[in-house]
Parts: sequence; structure tokens; C-alpha cells
Amino acid sequence: MSPHSFEVTTFSKPTYCDACHGLLWGLVKQGSCCIDCGIISHKQCQNKFSTCEQPQQLNANKETLDSPATKSLRSLQERDSLSKLKNIAGSEEFQNILVSAAINASDSTQPTNEYLANLPPLNPQNTAKNFSRFVSRCGPMFTFRDNVLLLLSWDKPTDTLAALFIYCLLCLYPKLLLLLPHLLFINILITGYNKRYQPPEQATQRHAFFPAFDESSPEYLRNMQNLQNMMGEMSDLYDLVASNAHHVDWSSEGKTMRLFQATLISLLVLLFILWVIPLNILILIAGVSIFLLNTRFTKYVLKELMPQLIHVGQSQLEGVLQWYLQLEKKLNDQTNIQELSLYENQRWWSGSGYVPHMFPDERGLWTNFSGTVEYGPKEEFSAPKGYHWVEDNWRLDEMGPWVDEKLDLEVIVTLDNGGWVYTDNSWENPQVDRNTQPEYYVTRRRRWVRQCERNSKKE
Repeated sequence: MSPHSFEVTTFSKPTYCDACHGLLWGLVKQGSCCIDCGIISHKQCQNKFSTCEQPQQLNANKETLDSPATKSLRSLQERDSLSKLKNIAGSEEFQNILVSAAINASDSTQPTNEYLANLPPLNPQNTAKNFSRFVSRCGPMFTFRDNVLLLLSWDKPTDTLAALFIYCLLCLYPKLLLLLPHLLFINILITGYNKRYQPPEQATQRHAFFPAFDESSPEYLRNMQNLQNMMGEMSDLYDLVASNAHHVDWSSEGKTMRLFQATLISLLVLLFILWVIPLNILILIAGVSIFLLNTRFTKYVLKELMPQLIHVGQSQLEGVLQWYLQLEKKLNDQTNIQELSLYENQRWWSGSGYVPHMFPDERGLWTNFSGTVEYGPKEEFSAPKGYHWVEDNWRLDEMGPWVDEKLDLEVIVTLDNGGWVYTDNSWENPQVDRNTQPEYYVTRRRRWVRQCERNSKKE
């Protein structure tokens, strides 16, 4: 503990004594303040305080060091702010504003956007005037473009390396992007200060921070040149996009569908990459690649190797395209061409052998794989609606496997020379071993197939 170290102080707001809680009157040097603990008092009240508390205790108990007068004043100020907000929220004027806003929001005759609704009409005089104004003031836009291009082209390697370092830093710590507006504004302020307070010998070279050049100045003509070139570049870009619009306007459904499918596949690949690799790392790799591709060494190498690279790329692209077209054709053929199956059934009868004669309550002579659907003889079987036969006659399936149309599964079977598969009395348990007792297999069937193709739209 130590005695207070009071110092005469001038207070800029109403302040109260921590001893008598009275107001410190006056404009300057109203009272004293301890330089160690911050206690405030009248000059005559200094003897009323005990020893001085340590600064760390003051910081640890900041709330207890506030005098009752200070707390009272703070409470009054907070109450005053809250009461003002309550008065505004509960006032009749505020309620009228809310009602008017609700009515205005439901009025469909009001324009959705005031700016678009109040655009000035076309006027030749305004057109010439605004064009001249724009030409005289668009210099910073093209200056910024030129500086960015020079920076990426390593015109000044030191500046480019600094920009590359800053870019990497921003990619690794994206939160630093929030500081960019402040840093840019500080840079503008410093630049303006340097322009305004130049040395006396450079006073004749001072320029306005945002200059507007006269029509006879070289800068005005340079801006005209930049605008001319920019309009030409934009027109060329528009023509390029318009000339390739047939790829996306479905005038050629095949090409557009393939482009749509490629876009979906690339989207899935991109989603997987984004899931595996963080976005800031991808942006970092892309940005660094742009910097490296613009070095003189890389540009020279690319210029010399570009014909070979284009040739290899086109060859690879054509190979992938041919593979895709073949796959697409195969899938289309599978969709347009169907192979129909018809099963011929026979039963063994004593004295007659296997003949096309069934029990009254079992499958018919011509059925599907499971025997649940009966058909007429194959000579009377017609192609499904919307299809026509590709083959003239039915073909006997002598190789297998058979296809279960209901389950869309292939069934491995053992066929004899006539394409027959032998089964038991219930048309189950097909014969696998040819050495099995033949009297056990009293039923048999074989498969006939024929291809049909979907009719074209013209048909």
C-alpha cells in the first residue's frame, strides 16, 4: 500500500468526486486524479482517502472502482437511450410508417426498382455530353487494367513477387480479405497526401487526384483509343459466343445432349475435387499457375510447343469422342433393338416320346420363360406395337444362356444338340449331367429368338 499521487486534471465531461460524490465544477482543472488508481476528488477531499490500491487490483476490480455517482450517471444515460428507442417504437408516427409501408408493398402499380423506372429518356445532346464526360474520366479504369496485365507479365519482377506473396497469403488466410477495403482506402489517402504535399521543386507537376482531361489533351485521345479497342474486343467476344450458340440452343439435339452430359460429368468430378481439396488451395494453385504461365520463359516454351500440344490435344479429344460415339451407338442399338424369346414346350408320353401335348392344367405349347404367359405358334407371333422384325425367321438358341424376362437375369442351362433343356414333371430341376436317368426328365423345352427394331418417327 502507498499514498495517492494526485495530479490536477481537466475533465471534458461532467465528473463527480469519489469522496463526497459532488460535482467537480469549472471548465478547466476542476479537480485531481490519482495517477496510480484513478481516484477522482476535490482538492479539499484528498485527505479523506486511505492508501492507494495497486493498479492490477484496479484492473481486476474495475467495476468496484466506479463511484456511485459515475454508476448513477451511466445508468441514467442507458435509461435515456432505451426510453428514446421505446418512444420511437411506440409513437403514432412510427406505426403510420409501418402501415404505409405495408400498403405500398402490396401495391402492384408501384415500380419494383426506382432506378430502372426513372432512367432518363434517349437524348442526342445528353448522349454526346455524357460520352465526352466518360472519355475524359475513364482513364483510371484502363490504368488499372494495364497495371494488372503488367503485374502478371513480370514487367517489374519485384512487384510481381510481392503480389504473388500477398496472393498466397490471402489464399492461406482468407479472413485477411476483410482488410483489403481498409488497406485500399489507406493507400488512396497516402497517395492523395503525397500528391498534395509535394516538394517545392515539383509543385508545378501537381495533378488532381481524380483528373478530368480536356478534349485536346493527349490523355483524352488515349482514353478514346482505349474505348475504341475495348468496344472492338467486346464485339469480337460477342460474335464468338454467338457463332458457337448452336452448341447450346438444341438446334442439334445430339451435340447439345452430349455437351449436357459432359457438363454433368464434369460437375460431379468438380464436386468430388471440392470435397477432397479445400477451395482456398484450389484457388491458390490456379492463381500461382497464372503467374507462372505469364513468365517470359513459359510463354516462349508454350509458343514453340503450342502446335504440338494442340495436335496431341485434338488427337486425344477425337479419341475420347469416337469412344463416346461408339458407346452411345451401342446403347441406342440396345434401346431400339430388342430380342424376343419364345419357348417351345413338350412332354414325354409312353409310346410316343416327347410330343407337343400337355396336361390340361399346365403350360401351353408356346410360352414365356416361366410358362405363365401362353402364345400361339411362332409363325403367328407378330412384332410388338411400334416395332418391326429385323430377321426374317425365328432362330433356335443352341448356345444359351437363357434370359428370365421377369427378373431380367441370365440362366445357365445345359442344351442338347437340338437346343432342348430337360426338366422333371413340374418343369423344374433342369438336367445338368447327361448321364442322369432319362426317365426322370419327362418334360423339355427350347428357346427361339428373333430381333425386332423400333419404328422410326417417319414410319
